[in-house]
Amino acid sequence: MTPLNNHSSNDGSLSLIPEQPPVEGTSTAVSAGRDVSIYNQKQSLFFCLPDEQKSMIVRYLAFREVTRLAKTCKYLYDLVNEEKALEKAWYRRFPSAYQNPLDTLVRTKDEQQLRDWLKAFADKDTIESLLTQKESTFFPAQLFFTNSKLMSQCETFSPVVKIEIPNVETKNKASFSPDSSHLVTVDLDQTAKITGQKTDGSWVVKTTTIPHESLILSPTFSPDGHLMVTDSHDCHAKICAQEDDGSWKVKDTIAREFELTMSTPLSFSVTSATFSTDGRCLLTSCMDGTVKIYDQETDGSWKTKYTIRQNPTVLGASFSADSSHLLVCGENNVTIYGQKDDSSWEVKVTINHDNSVRSASFSANGSYVATASEEGTAKIYGLQSDGSWEKITIITHNDRLYSATFSPDSRHLLTVYEDNTVEIHGPQTDGPWQVKYTFKHNDRIMSASFSPDSSHMVTTSMDNTAKIHCLQADGSWKVKATICHRDYVLSAAFSPDSCHLVTASLDCTAKIYGPGPKGSWEKKAIISDSFGILWAIFSPDGRNVLTISKKDCTAKIIELQKND
Repeated sequence: MTPLNNHSSNDGSLSLIPEQPPVEGTSTAVSAGRDVSIYNQKQSLFFCLPDEQKSMIVRYLAFREVTRLAKTCKYLYDLVNEEKALEKAWYRRFPSAYQNPLDTLVRTKDEQQLRDWLKAFADKDTIESLLTQKESTFFPAQLFFTNSKLMSQCETFSPVVKIEIPNVETKNKASFSPDSSHLVTVDLDQTAKITGQKTDGSWVVKTTTIPHESLILSPTFSPDGHLMVTDSHDCHAKICAQEDDGSWKVKDTIAREFELTMSTPLSFSVTSATFSTDGRCLLTSCMDGTVKIYDQETDGSWKTKYTIRQNPTVLGASFSADSSHLLVCGENNVTIYGQKDDSSWEVKVTINHDNSVRSASFSANGSYVATASEEGTAKIYGLQSDGSWEKITIITHNDRLYSATFSPDSRHLLTVYEDNTVEIHGPQTDGPWQVKYTFKHNDRIMSASFSPDSSHMVTTSMDNTAKIHCLQADGSWKVKATICHRDYVLSAAFSPDSCHLVTASLDCTAKIYGPGPKGSWEKKAIISDSFGILWAIFSPDGRNVLTISKKDCTAKIIELQKND
């Protein structure tokens, strides 16, 4: 199979893992009673350190450095293996927002379920060796490192359709639970439906309908996967919980107060409903200018804890990662709130724009906020040591701005413009952010996003291509691969381990690419559909792909199996 054109290697690529230490042409010495291979007839001072200090140093190294260390000599190769240094360094590359769902998956499966999950790509000996370390703090790192390595080494996948869910909304209104065992979709009749995975790997509908009387926006699971909330223009948010028998039921319905006027105009609809990172609070926003925070009571009900009244319209609200700040998005402004010692909330700063705000978000570390407006302006604000927020950078462009989003490691900002251009910005040493990379497609850009490990970025376009851009060792970015389709490429998404990418195109295919030799990307599977594919994403465990087709409005869960 011919790899795509590539220009560099990926710092976190599993293809960098040494299979055996190169020991030819070396001499040996003795350290702590063991043979040590040495280059250039000189023994490094590192070998003279006590074993405990050596181990500590290895634990602080990045993935690339650990990989290079393991290639130095047999002694260091063995040290890296003993410390599980590769696994730990690889896992550290992902921020907590991506680690938490993986940790949840491990905690919710017993040994037999983990065996069933692993056997698709791992042999019996590998599985049993892993399970002996199940109680280790670093078991999630070992488990997913091994799984990702095995999937990456698989030359091609065999995609198997596990279930088809008809009559679904096609506007990105489907999401997996953090442990990948459930999927929530929105039907065309404005009902939400939860589909669950059985122990044998098949999928069945768990909840027939969660009805609403108007448009459902974006159903969302709680971080632990035990709750799910739907928000709707019918002025209700419904909270569902999983029962002991595996079924799902509506446990509470949050109705806005103005509903008592016997009128439910669109101007009063719920615009967002999201859980806090710890799952203890629910945040809702409404077009009437109010934001409410709810706490769960001991009986399972949800009660209003705090209300923020902001005029005019509120289009959305979100928590920071540590839930200590709120971001409230209006039509032409964004307000940052901070929580006081008495649990009340106060305005920290209001960010104004001259035109409609297209997006607003916290960085993953909670230290930055980025806003994007139609007038072509993005603004970055930073959290100061005294708790205030100050403007750091204003990014301007001569065309309309679609969005501004941070990378998962909070070190980059991606802006997308109407003139087919994307830019990646990064902070300078003195504080302000500047453009690090600019790329232009030949037609309209349909989507752009970072990989979970922040080392790659993908763009899709109406020029029938998806481009994978790679972060270089010197901090620059380069196009690493071009994926071609016969029609518009509407979306692309990386797998949670950043090792694979799925594209969705109107040419009725979704293509899966993964790592090849020397950092290249190779085609590993093609998912075909009778109609154009609007959207495709991976499940949090990377084992399944969800596709949604254009004309027949069908969602499909497709399992990736090893192609023997």
